[in-house]
Amino acid sequence: KQQQAGDNSISVDDLLNLVRLATLRAIVVELLGGSFLRCSICTNNFLDEFMILQDSIEAATAAAAVLPAWISVPLILKPVERRRKKLQKDIQERIRWAWQQDYGEIGPWLLKFRQQCDDGSLTLEVASEFVVGLLFAAAKNPAIASAQTLLFLILLGTDEHKSKVQTEAEQLAISSHSSSQPKRDTSTMPMSALRQSCYETLRLTSHSIGALRKVKEEVVLGSGTSHAYKLCPRQVVAVSHIVPSLDQRLWGEDADKYIPSREEWTVERARPDEYKFSTFSQGHHRCPGQSLALQIMELTISILLVDYEVTLQQKKEMVPGVCFERATIAQRKGNVPIYIRSR
Repeated sequence: KQQQAGDNSISVDDLLNLVRLATLRAIVVELLGGSFLRCSICTNNFLDEFMILQDSIEAATAAAAVLPAWISVPLILKPVERRRKKLQKDIQERIRWAWQQDYGEIGPWLLKFRQQCDDGSLTLEVASEFVVGLLFAAAKNPAIASAQTLLFLILLGTDEHKSKVQTEAEQLAISSHSSSQPKRDTSTMPMSALRQSCYETLRLTSHSIGALRKVKEEVVLGSGTSHAYKLCPRQVVAVSHIVPSLDQRLWGEDADKYIPSREEWTVERARPDEYKFSTFSQGHHRCPGQSLALQIMELTISILLVDYEVTLQQKKEMVPGVCFERATIAQRKGNVPIYIRSR
């Protein structure tokens, strides 16, 4: 929700939802194309419907994890499945309509789908499933993490660090806006102040319940201690990513503090491995979109810092705290209302 405020500012009721919506729209336009969103025969708002589906899947995942299957399947999972299938039919209509429009308005995903549908290697139904799955993976967590990074900067960043981030954001924004300059792959750059902020935020907002792993052979956790626990083959274990992120034995006594300049991010030899910093998981299950997610975060934050002026409507101490109740990167315990205006 938004409304006009003074000084050409717009009042927005929640920063996280604003960034989610903007990020989702940007990804859809870039990968599916503007004509996909402008479909004249579709009456629903695709972005709103997709965000509702994202939230429904998130809530169902959390509920189904603690309820017996005979309750969760018919009452929680099946209704979400019906919502997903309904949205996929809308996606199919949008794809058909977009294919009939100017190909300059069609994104690379739709062009590839058309090629594969024509040669019979893909059906439109499967293509719509790809759209739901890939957008779900590409949009929500990077968007939430971007908003959280901006909030941590505003609430806890030192003046020196914020100044460095602002300078880097201006350079990155210029590069991203210029068609004459090649886009930079920031994943290959040294650890900048902006990326330090991203990593530190990701550490402090890691999933409370992340990976699910099936035990292959018997193993005892905490062997030789009073807290020993035996895992048996075929058991399924939920791995929490936030636990190692806040472990003082790994990160020091200030493990729960926001310190983007900590040596893990500034000293090459101190870089944490995928078990100490497990936000993107480990091994074969490691997130394949880590580089893309970080680039989305850096570009989103840069645009917000350079092209817009974001002001909290609350005093800093009144901003809701971090909340780990949802099956995503940690969000906030309540809305974070802001004023935003173009620079």
